Amino acid sequence: MNKLSSLILFFLSSFFLQAQEAQWTFSYERTSDTEVEIVMNISVPEQFHMYSFDQGPGGPLAAEVTFDYPDVVQTKGGLQYDTEPREFFDDIFKTTIRDFEGDFVWRQKFSVPADEEVTITGAYTYQLCKDNGVCVNPFPEKFSVTIPPLQQKQASKESNNTHKATIDSNTKTVENKSKTDSELNTSASETVDNQVEKKETVVANEREADVEKTSDYESETQTPWWIFIAGFLGGLLAFLTPCVFPMVPMTVSLFIKKERKIGIRDAIIYGLSIIIIYVGLGLAITALFGETALYEMSVNPLFNMLFFIIFVVFAISFFGAFDINLPSSWVNKMDKKVDSSSGLLSVFFMAFTLVLVSFSCTAMIIGTLLVESVHTGSVLGPFMGMLGFSVALALPFTFFAIFPSLLHSLPKSGGWLNTIKVLLGFVELALALKFISMADLAAGWGILPRDLFIAIWIVIVVMAGLYILGKIKFAHDNDLSYVSIPRLLFATALFSFALYLLPGMWGAPLKPLSGYLPPMNTQTFDLYTPTLRSGGISQAVDDYEGTKKYAESLDCPLGLNCFFDYEEGLAYAQKVGKPVLLDFTGKTCANCRDIELNVW
Repeated sequence: MNKLSSLILFFLSSFFLQAQEAQWTFSYERTSDTEVEIVMNISVPEQFHMYSFDQGPGGPLAAEVTFDYPDVVQTKGGLQYDTEPREFFDDIFKTTIRDFEGDFVWRQKFSVPADEEVTITGAYTYQLCKDNGVCVNPFPEKFSVTIPPLQQKQASKESNNTHKATIDSNTKTVENKSKTDSELNTSASETVDNQVEKKETVVANEREADVEKTSDYESETQTPWWIFIAGFLGGLLAFLTPCVFPMVPMTVSLFIKKERKIGIRDAIIYGLSIIIIYVGLGLAITALFGETALYEMSVNPLFNMLFFIIFVVFAISFFGAFDINLPSSWVNKMDKKVDSSSGLLSVFFMAFTLVLVSFSCTAMIIGTLLVESVHTGSVLGPFMGMLGFSVALALPFTFFAIFPSLLHSLPKSGGWLNTIKVLLGFVELALALKFISMADLAAGWGILPRDLFIAIWIVIVVMAGLYILGKIKFAHDNDLSYVSIPRLLFATALFSFALYLLPGMWGAPLKPLSGYLPPMNTQTFDLYTPTLRSGGISQAVDDYEGTKKYAESLDCPLGLNCFFDYEEGLAYAQKVGKPVLLDFTGKTCANCRDIELNVW
């Protein structure tokens, strides 16, 4: 088991996704008294490429730059580039691709008043992809370029021969040397005109981009904090396990024997050391993860099956079949460090000893937390998860060391600690199903339909409720002479949740859990879905002549008829005079299932 635990830790420390973004800097160049160019210097990360703004329809997501400007300003032509994009036929999209790599420059000409300061604002969106098909979609960003009046520019040119353009993209200021008209004409040669858009359309697009950015930003900023909260709750649960809770009186007694001020200082250092050790683990994982490993592993069937096996092993360990321990030599060496060290270093090694000794209970919680961070796709996941976990674990030790009189209010160690540990085993079993479900969906095996998934969850929840009431016992459990009020209330909550899940076996939506359950199209017995559709909602496609592309491997939400190829669906919509609704989804995308179930 020592080798297994080391292997698990090594495996969990092999994934990470480093966020990739192109660097955009905006400036202006005045080509005449009444004409300027907004210059976009763009740098794409190594191994990635960005699709051109003139990428044709039916392919990947083209970059888009929208402008907003006062009435005295007018565009002159379309967006241009200094260097031709790479052009090739893509076998995946079945269309011609135009993209850029490395560093390149885009330009947009405007006519402006010579004697008036104007500000041109806008937004840009783009997609970055690798040749292996892995793509990232950074958030839309805004920019702002202020162009001073010509007289102000001339005065500045005489004094310093430079001018500044204030950029409101990542709060940067870009300085450019003024160029002569002949130099600008040379640098702007060999450009390609794009289709000119009306100002009204551009403004509307910008407002749409603002809405999209706000939504995406709120979602992304919530993710690391949700991981922190999950880590904090995991730390509280770890504190209540048999490996940690009994160590509180023993550890605190070491601090209260010292002088009051020194004891408080050492207690604070002890808590900070616990945080540093666990956060260091999160940072180490951050350093070891590859650029796109997080996404690739989270959708890989084999790795999801491995996650499933790991969680089952964790559950069996929580049930008491065996303990996952670190080598005893590690703990002995750390004890010697405590004895041979002095002062604050000794306190740090005491904290390290706690981490090692409690590993048999905390390893499964930490492993669960790290695996979940893989599936959130958050770059800060390991760091925020370990920060929340360590803060929750360190606070009680520090608190009781500062206020030792409150130790008497703690409940005595006993069988209730093992009960919490076993309940965590049931939680691990329930979470394990999520990963085998994702592997099933990604590989298309069809071994775990939605109703079977719910049935297993119901059994797990009922067994946990019976265990709380003492109807199921494990080898390390004490005899339960009576049922306490907390046990009764907790068992009631578990049985109520099982009853809530029960209609889901026959197709009830269970919307709060839609992101965790398999999609509705895997449901075997479905008595609810027909009531969610009005009559004839999908009849328009029933008379489609021919076989729809990819229909053999893809399904529509809630049994609706739809197309899986954009060009094929668009052609049919034009034929029958119907509007087109696009559903961007993925087989293992929990958010997609949540949105589809609620929107459809």
